[in-house]
Amino acid sequence: MVHADYPEINGPNQMLAVLFFTEAVSGLLLGIGLRLLIHALQIAGSIAANATSLAQLSAGAGGEPQPAIGQILMLAGITLAIMGGLHVHLAQSFALSYDVLPLGQFPVAGDLGRWGIARVGSAFALGFSLAAPFLIASLLYNLTLGAINKAMPQLMVALVGAPAITLGSLVLLFICAPFMLSVWHESFLQAISRPMGIFP
Repeated sequence: MVHADYPEINGPNQMLAVLFFTEAVSGLLLGIGLRLLIHALQIAGSIAANATSLAQLSAGAGGEPQPAIGQILMLAGITLAIMGGLHVHLAQSFALSYDVLPLGQFPVAGDLGRWGIARVGSAFALGFSLAAPFLIASLLYNLTLGAINKAMPQLMVALVGAPAITLGSLVLLFICAPFMLSVWHESFLQAISRPMGIFP
């Protein structure tokens, strides 16, 4: 990453101020990068819940209710990261970050903009990939429901199909959650090993 050139620093107070602000910016960038990985799990949960009619399973439970699937995946992902030695990986990431964010140097705004856009795009791509089984199940469910409705117009297929998609979604979550979390944890480890890189 390219770093901006600044006027010569005169005096210990000015040096201390520059070090303070550059380290604050570096810490903010590292925190945003890790937070976007958590958001990927929440995005996957939101997509899965909306695709399978589970979006309002716990609506009203808080000020801004989130889909239950997203909360389950987020808590499971954080737990998995902690059990996998999160403190060690964070210490390594902080040490590696000085290769791309040297002490006392501000990164160029253009580079930060491109990094931020790529990182947000990667979070959405990862979230969509994790939710793919639920999207496929929703597509098959709606195709089947449409075929049944065409064959038997007098049948209230929505009343029959709603319990089926709810049960199927919970079963699918039970089956797919370990694989989803393993994929997410691998992306987490790759991202934390490259503090200012783009996770796959």
